[in-house]
Amino acid sequence: MDSHLLAVVLGVLLGGALLVVPRTALQLSVFMGPTRRRCGDYGTDAPISHTWMWGIRALGVMYLAIAAVIAYQTYL
Repeated sequence: MDSHLLAVVLGVLLGGALLVVPRTALQLSVFMGPTRRRCGDYGTDAPISHTWMWGIRALGVMYLAIAAVIAYQTYL
């Protein structure tokens, strides 16, 4: 498999995941891991702010843009 194709596929998958399920991506990330927001019983974690959600979405758009640039330069 060509390394450029792999970069494009991974960029699209990661960018799409960050756009579609930003809350889940943020909960699984290093920045907002399970020990950072733990404040009570199971299932009572602090809510994630909308600022973090939009930041994750912006990161997803950036990944998609980088994948598009790589695909454009390589295959067109």
